[in-house]
Amino acid sequence: MELKPKVKSILILSTWIITAIGMIVLLGFVNQRQEQLLCKKITIDIDESVSHDFIDNTDIIQLINSKGKVEGKALGSINTSLLEKIILTNPFVERAEVYSSIDGNLHADVWQRDPIVRIVNMHDEQFYIDKKGEFMPVSDKYTPPVIVANGYIYNTYTEMKITTPVLTDDSLKNDSLMIPRTINQVYALAKFVEADTFWTANTEQIYVNEHQELELIPRVGNHRVLLGDTIDLQDKFRRLMIFYKEGLSKTGWNNYSVINLKFRNQVVCTKN
Repeated sequence: MELKPKVKSILILSTWIITAIGMIVLLGFVNQRQEQLLCKKITIDIDESVSHDFIDNTDIIQLINSKGKVEGKALGSINTSLLEKIILTNPFVERAEVYSSIDGNLHADVWQRDPIVRIVNMHDEQFYIDKKGEFMPVSDKYTPPVIVANGYIYNTYTEMKITTPVLTDDSLKNDSLMIPRTINQVYALAKFVEADTFWTANTEQIYVNEHQELELIPRVGNHRVLLGDTIDLQDKFRRLMIFYKEGLSKTGWNNYSVINLKFRNQVVCTKN
């Protein structure tokens, strides 16, 4: 006997409802069982996309156990959100995710911060600025291969991060009120250099002179590159590359003491 369409729809709907209820009950049972499981071990996964060694598995396990040993505790009694916050107290950690698995393990996925420049200020204080513009301390166990910026830098670690606009837009060129503090321009220059493999390989140091102008110290040659500020960085480095290829390659790398790129469409050189 063929079922009426209305009756058939009711039967199908009832089947779905029963199946859904069954799944909810099953998931609840599995979840309750997992919460009662005892933590067997802690598994640490430090993201390797950032190739730094500021932290290791031992550092993270010590932080996790800092409020009491976790292994042997019921997974349901472990506050994973609190553990994430504790891991983030390490100044070299950018992000952390802590969770448990059905095999009774507690997992901690950790991402390190990525510095791009090391600051040595006029107070003889040293710290890094990471890609996001936040300051981070130097480490006793690891020194990343980043550019060093020194000279007349008065900004301190207590400022914690880059907070004002970075001057790179040519539209701001004639507005002196918009010129940001020195540390912002150092950060902008370091980001520019770090984004280009050639300039990263060929730049040794950023120097801020007594006029608060930016200078670049290359790895090759005895000259320094006077940039002035971070306006038109793309064009300034384009002119520098042309000069390297068409000028220094013919005259030699040690004939000039200063290559001045401050002025638009010009390369002004000072001979030794």
